[in-house]
Amino acid sequence: MTTTEQILEGLKKGRAMYEEVHGSPSLAEDGMTGANELCLGDNLEYMKGLLSRGYAGAFRLIYIDPPFFTRSSFNASVSVKDSAGASHKVHHLAYDDKFDRSLEYYIENMAVRLLLMKDLLADDGLMWIHLDWHSSHYIKLVLDELMGEKNFVNEIIWQYKSGGSGKRHFARKHDSILVYSKTSKYYLDVPKEKSYNRDRKPYRFRGVAEYKDEGGWYTLVNMKDVWSIDMVGRTSSERTGYATQKPLELMKRIVLASTEEGDLAGDFFCGSGSLLEAAQMLGRRWIGCDSEEIATSMARRRLRKAGAEFGFMRQEPVKLQRGRADIAILSVDRLEDGRDLYKCRLIDLVPDIDTGSVQMKDRIHVENALKADRLQFADHVIIDPEYDGTFEAKNVFDADDESMSFISGGSFEAVVVDIFGKEYEASFVMEG
Repeated sequence: MTTTEQILEGLKKGRAMYEEVHGSPSLAEDGMTGANELCLGDNLEYMKGLLSRGYAGAFRLIYIDPPFFTRSSFNASVSVKDSAGASHKVHHLAYDDKFDRSLEYYIENMAVRLLLMKDLLADDGLMWIHLDWHSSHYIKLVLDELMGEKNFVNEIIWQYKSGGSGKRHFARKHDSILVYSKTSKYYLDVPKEKSYNRDRKPYRFRGVAEYKDEGGWYTLVNMKDVWSIDMVGRTSSERTGYATQKPLELMKRIVLASTEEGDLAGDFFCGSGSLLEAAQMLGRRWIGCDSEEIATSMARRRLRKAGAEFGFMRQEPVKLQRGRADIAILSVDRLEDGRDLYKCRLIDLVPDIDTGSVQMKDRIHVENALKADRLQFADHVIIDPEYDGTFEAKNVFDADDESMSFISGGSFEAVVVDIFGKEYEASFVMEG
């Protein structure tokens, strides 16, 4: 089958799948689309759920950084310490972008998801699809078909310095971000940028404002479609260790250009949560989804540090690992309403490490870290203070918090999440 035939067949199957799953979108009730939310699960099922909950046309911005059809695997890195206190990077499989089954399969899976995103997008909204040379030409054809050629707004070239080079091709130092609207009424606030005058001298044209800095004289013009922004450096404070993490500067530019304060932004391949954090910092509401435990674990961590309040949900029941986690109850104080205020701390974790997902060279670091202090493998603790048989992530604490507090009527459960995103049911014990 030729490339063209695979694209057409993938589109056909994607449309057919969409007709089977999309159903009839529900109308939003007051307050239905107001809360920030992060989901661990398949974005296809999650977007179906959003439509049934009244989110049709609710998103002013949808940004996605989907698989690029690279036929590669990507890692996330975490740090562990040995008995001497020395830190070591451990690389763990984050997600697989191999799509061995064909280009047709890739197009089918992208097409059905893009159609659901179109349903979720507001009439004045914009969809930003982040790709590279592996797949941007394929997905451009798909988007022209699904969104309409007339609704193509821009191709943004994100230029960066890092990355590899080769002797058989020019160094690949850019990604493409395709921007599409749903209608001609889309909102876009194009920012200004400096344009230096020829020879850096003043033009003195009538009615043209000119400015001067250390580089010379310049005017302000609408921003061009080539953006030079550095990748997240190895020593950057915003680095999470997720292989495909995108810089906050890039995400902020997208959020500011296509939303206003209070608008809803979505990322359904959210990875470690760069777009979500940018939206949070800029006063936008946000919703994110990813299918990888380690991705949503990293996203939860960074969003908590950013001061975000959000609901966390998973489509499947908690996948508890073999191992053990113990939480000590430090004190219990009765409140006036008859409930109790509990204070507790994590005292032990015996993690179940899947060494098959850890790079061979890093496995010795994992073994040494486990011998030194296995509690360092705990990332955060989630507590459901009103457990009713279905666990809900209502309270989230850093694993090293010495006094985690929650109020409960007596039925509560906890899950401990390790640095690889795995979850363990915790046992509560009274300290002393």
